[in-house]
Amino acid sequence: MTQGAKISRHAVALASDLQGPQKLYSHQLRATYDCQCERMRLFIREANASQKALEKMAAFFGKLTTVVAFRALIEAERLDSIPTQLAERIRGNRADFPFTGKKPTLLTNRQLIAGICLDALELLEDGPVPAGIFSLLRKVVPGRQMEITRLMIGLDRVRLLWARVLVGLTPQSQLAAPSVPRMQFAGINASDIAAMEIELAALSLEFLNAAERLGPWGLELVAARGYLNRLMDNAPVVRYLARSFPETLSEFQKLIDPTSCSLATTLTRWR
Repeated sequence: MTQGAKISRHAVALASDLQGPQKLYSHQLRATYDCQCERMRLFIREANASQKALEKMAAFFGKLTTVVAFRALIEAERLDSIPTQLAERIRGNRADFPFTGKKPTLLTNRQLIAGICLDALELLEDGPVPAGIFSLLRKVVPGRQMEITRLMIGLDRVRLLWARVLVGLTPQSQLAAPSVPRMQFAGINASDIAAMEIELAALSLEFLNAAERLGPWGLELVAARGYLNRLMDNAPVVRYLARSFPETLSEFQKLIDPTSCSLATTLTRWR
């Protein structure tokens, strides 16, 4: 799709979406804030769990591959084709980028179309954009527009209420008009707003970093679990692990099916 086509996708909204947003009430702010923060926490936990599972698989496989008998067994059973990414992780050639607290690169094109960052428009091109979203985005600087857009898309919440909350809790320095007084909310004092702003900034940063990594981790985890399933479907391998490395076999069972911790279930299949 050409740049002109991308822009025209929201041309009508950009031209007409100039009215001010409706008022955001304190109960809406708190309810939306609590709900979306919890969704971000769940996503981050899922990403961290994927990383830990991969690290655990690599650690156990790494120890097993130093055992001559195990290497000979999987070669004899034609199971020595370990997934490339898992093999790299075992060798230490595949390092995950740790969470550094630094913002991911969000903005590559600072061109503005009707006051909206072009990169944000491109992210929004494939879906409907509620009326009022663009008028809200104009209230913040281009970098913050991009961040808000990624948060809305990442949580599948391109919604006006969520956008209002994100704009309402934007640091003063990232507002398009930083000299304009901040929005006030009845029943929520300034110190509470400041605390919410700090928490949201930290959580958003961690969420966006996790979102960048969960895709590659997920694909690697699927391949690694597929290989584990092949091992657990092989009677000689299961018997060997049960006899020589029962703890490793138990961990493999948990990694294949996190809801099942029964080693006996696996062993029963091959007795």
